[in-house]
Amino acid sequence: MNAHQTILEADYAVIGLGAMGASILHRLARSGGKVVGIDKYNPPHRHGASHGGHKVTREAVAEGPAYLRFVQRSNELLCELERRYNVELMQRIGTLIIGSEVATSSDSFLHATVQLAQANEIEHQVLSSKDLKRLYPQLTGVTDGEAGYFEPRAGSIRPEPLLSLQIALAKQAGAEILINTAVTRITSFAGGVQIEADGLRLRAGQVAVAAGRWTDHLFNGRFADILSVTQQRTFTFKALDTLAYLPDRFPALMWFREGVGGECATVFPLERSGDGVKFFVADTEADMRGSMSGNQFYHHHIQPYFGGISRDLLHSEICAYTSTPDKGFLLDWHPDIPGLFLVSACSGHGFKHALGIGETIAALFVGNSIPDLSAFSLKQSEGRPSR
Repeated sequence: MNAHQTILEADYAVIGLGAMGASILHRLARSGGKVVGIDKYNPPHRHGASHGGHKVTREAVAEGPAYLRFVQRSNELLCELERRYNVELMQRIGTLIIGSEVATSSDSFLHATVQLAQANEIEHQVLSSKDLKRLYPQLTGVTDGEAGYFEPRAGSIRPEPLLSLQIALAKQAGAEILINTAVTRITSFAGGVQIEADGLRLRAGQVAVAAGRWTDHLFNGRFADILSVTQQRTFTFKALDTLAYLPDRFPALMWFREGVGGECATVFPLERSGDGVKFFVADTEADMRGSMSGNQFYHHHIQPYFGGISRDLLHSEICAYTSTPDKGFLLDWHPDIPGLFLVSACSGHGFKHALGIGETIAALFVGNSIPDLSAFSLKQSEGRPSR
C-alpha cells in the first residue's frame, strides 16, 4: 500500500452522486451511521444523465406496475422536501402522452398508461383526437388516429436543484462528500468493500454503486452484456409563438408519432418567454457530424408536428444514458463482492423514481424491511430480451 495513501473507514459509501446516488446518500446520512459519498466530478454536473433543467414525470408508468410504488413514494418525498425547505423542485404543469388510438392499440404505451391509471385510481383524462386538436392547436401533426392521456398532477422535475439539495442535506447530517474523485478499483475485504480512488483507500461495510455510464468500467467489463451507454442529444429551439408554449397552455409532452415509426418526442415548455422549447427523441446520437444536425432534427421531428417553432437552434446538450437490453432497472447485490449493491442502469426513465429507490436502498442497508426487488435483479436483467 502507498505510504502516502489516505485511509478512510465508513459504515456506508455511495459511488456516483447523480439522481440515484444523491437520494441514497441523503437517506443513509439520516441513519446515524458514518457515510461517504464519492463522485468523479462535482455534482450536479453535465457528464452523466442527471441534468438538463427538466425531467418528465407521471404517476401512471407504463414501463410496468413494478415501478409504480417507486414513483408514488418519490412524489411523496418530493412534496416533503418542497414543504420543509420552501423550494420548488417540480413544475406541476401536467403531463400529456399522445399515441395511437387507445381502443385499437392494446399493446401501445398509451393504452398501458391508461390501464395503469384506471387500475390505481390515478387522476387523468383520456382525450380524443378532436380534443387534442382543440386544446393544443400548436400540435399541428395530430392525426385522426391518435388519442391522448393527460395527468394533471404530473409535469417535470428540476434535476439540478433536487440533487444539490439532497447532497447539501446529507452533508449537514454528517456525510463526507468526496468530489472530483475518480474510483479506480473496488474489491472485497473481510469486513465489507474496499474502494481505491485518487490517493485514498476507503473501507465501508456496505457500498452502493450508482455510477451510471462508469458502472461497467469500474468492474472491468463484468456487465458489458447487460449495460450499454448511449450519448443522447437534446435540442432547444426558439418559439415564434411564445404564448402557445408557456406552461399554462403546454404541458410536459410525450408524443409517440406513427409518422416516424412510433418514435417518442419528449418536449418541455418555455419557463419564461425568452427561453426555448426543449425537444428530446431517444436514440438521437450525440455526434452531430455522424448523425442528425439541428437542421435535420427540425425538419424531421418538429416542422411536421409543431407549429410556432422557429428553426433557430438556441442550445443543444448531451445526456449519457446507461440501459439494460429491455430498458429495465438493475437493483441487486454484486455477485462477487459481498456488501456491494448495484443501482444501475436507470435506462433513461429513472429520475422520477430516484427518491423512492434511494429510500429503499438505504432501508436495505440499515436492515429495515423493503419491497420485493426481484423484478430488477441481475438474473432478470441477464434474462430479459431486448424491447
